[in-house]
Amino acid sequence: MSIGSKITKRLVSGIATVCVVVGMVSSAFAVPPNEILRIETNQTFTNACCVFWPETVTVTEPKAVVPITVTLSTDYRSDLDAVIGISVNNHPCMTEQLVIHFAPSDGAFHSENLEWVVLPSDGLIKGNNTITLCGGVGFNGGNLTLGFNTLAARISK
Repeated sequence: MSIGSKITKRLVSGIATVCVVVGMVSSAFAVPPNEILRIETNQTFTNACCVFWPETVTVTEPKAVVPITVTLSTDYRSDLDAVIGISVNNHPCMTEQLVIHFAPSDGAFHSENLEWVVLPSDGLIKGNNTITLCGGVGFNGGNLTLGFNTLAARISK
C-alpha cells in the first residue's frame, strides 16, 4: 500500500467520522414540533389584561418534573402599555413581562425577546404540559399587534 493510499484512506475515514458526529449533534438539537409555534401573520389583541391568547405549545415532562424555559420572540406595536405573560396548564396568567407602548405613525414594529423560567411549583406536571400566551393592553383595553413571532418551550437539561 502506497503512502498516498494510506493518506487518502485516513482522510476518507476522518471525513466520515465528522459527518456522523455532525448528524448526531444536529438531531440532538432538533425541536419537537409541538414545542414551538411560529406565527407569520399579524394578530391584533384589543382586550384588557389578562386573557388567554390562541398561541399554545406543549412540552412533555419526564417522570421527574424539571424546569422549562419559555421564549417569545416577536415584533409588536401597541398604543398603550401591554402585559404579556404565560399560563401553565390553564392556571392564571403569569404576567411578568411589560411591553412599553410603541406605535409610531409610520406603522413600524419594534422587536422584543421575552423569556420565562417555569418551575415545577408553577404548575408543571409529569407528562404533557400546555403553555399558553396571555396578557392584555392596559386595564381598559387598547391595541396590541403581534407581528411575526415564535413561541417555544424547552425542558431544562
